[in-house]
Amino acid sequence: MNTYFALFLIATFSSLILTPLIRRLCERFKLLDLPLAGRKTHSRAVPRLGGVALYLSCMIALSMLPLVDNLLTQSLRQYRPQIFVALIPATLVLFLGIYDDLRGTNAGVKFSALGLIAALFYAMGGRIEALSIPFVGSVELSSTISFIITVFWVVGIASAFNLIDGMDGLATGAALFSSLVILVVSFSREVPLMIVVTIVLCGALAGFLRYNFNPASIFLGDSGALFVGFTLAALSVLGAQKATTAVAVTIPALAFGLPVVDMAVTMGRRLVSGKPLFEGDNEHIHHMLLARGWSQRQVVLVLYAVCATFGLLAMLFTQTGTRSTGFVLFVVVVVVIIAVGNLRYHEVDELKAGVKRTVGDRRIRVANNIRVRRASRALTKANDLKELFDAISYLLESGEFAYACMQIGHPAGGEVNERAVRAIDKQQAQRGLELRNGRIFWSWSHTASAEEVVDSGSF
Repeated sequence: MNTYFALFLIATFSSLILTPLIRRLCERFKLLDLPLAGRKTHSRAVPRLGGVALYLSCMIALSMLPLVDNLLTQSLRQYRPQIFVALIPATLVLFLGIYDDLRGTNAGVKFSALGLIAALFYAMGGRIEALSIPFVGSVELSSTISFIITVFWVVGIASAFNLIDGMDGLATGAALFSSLVILVVSFSREVPLMIVVTIVLCGALAGFLRYNFNPASIFLGDSGALFVGFTLAALSVLGAQKATTAVAVTIPALAFGLPVVDMAVTMGRRLVSGKPLFEGDNEHIHHMLLARGWSQRQVVLVLYAVCATFGLLAMLFTQTGTRSTGFVLFVVVVVVIIAVGNLRYHEVDELKAGVKRTVGDRRIRVANNIRVRRASRALTKANDLKELFDAISYLLESGEFAYACMQIGHPAGGEVNERAVRAIDKQQAQRGLELRNGRIFWSWSHTASAEEVVDSGSF
């Protein structure tokens, strides 16, 4: 335990010392994030290579392990290959992020590069080989499906943390909460490798947050957001190989709750609105909360609370079974949908309106079909013209018709038709019924209101 605490302190103090140094270097060489684009929430130029400070802090702490000889370091020697499985791809992701921070690259190239690095991670042994489906159980994956899911998961989580890095301290805090969840679960499962790497990451993030919280003096940048996201995703995969599949799948999904929800909402919005999936915008969850008039600090603190809630739920699953997992996940999904629906997204409002229109139209169609069936039955039972006209009127009053007319002529001539009209009038006057040139003429009309005309699309 003393070794774990020492690693945390080394990573924390390394981050506290290195971050200001990296900040000064960025200021000296003008490596700054300028507040030019509409998606920016800061008003001044800020250094952006915070990921370098995070990475170096983690490496310094991990490099201390060979200098210590105790039971922990001895047990870690057997996990040395797995450490490189996570760190080598994570280092490549850091370099990709640095290049993006310095030179910039389009989203397609960045995602392709992330995909290649994720494939390397898979080839080195980082694999999701089984999934647990609530009420079904564990499902073993074929090598092809395992590769696809592993790459999708790692790239998706790295990108999710990159997407929420749009406000001072948000991505750093979300990553810290996620790391704490993985750390607690690692302690409960007694996985030394996971504990060591995660506690080092926690220390580096805690030290960096001192400078990244609002008002931030340095940003994570793509280098930091991608590095942290990729490392956490890799740790969750490696941890899944040492845990039951129910825990392995559910806990990381909840631990990364806020980034995952934000990415899902973002991709869904862009699909609905027809925008390119990788096109940036200023309608992420934190942007929508800012639009309500909240300050940046208020938004970040509220989202920290959301991260903490997801984290507590994730840790809850270490003590629950698969059936309760499915139920709680269902409740979480419902709550998330309701919460997102209250963020006033135009795409969500349009989907709601579309559902209402669909349900309303279906209800009208059902009512009309019932009316047609009743009218058909009345027509088959009609004994005279009045009952015939009444049945047809009932059908036409469904609202889908504005005008109708019918002419009836008897082969025997006008006298028969005239007697038929008089018979109807004796029973009850029939609106729209008259005799023209010895033939029965019956008409029906409906005066539509302005609302009906506009709603029908005929206006």
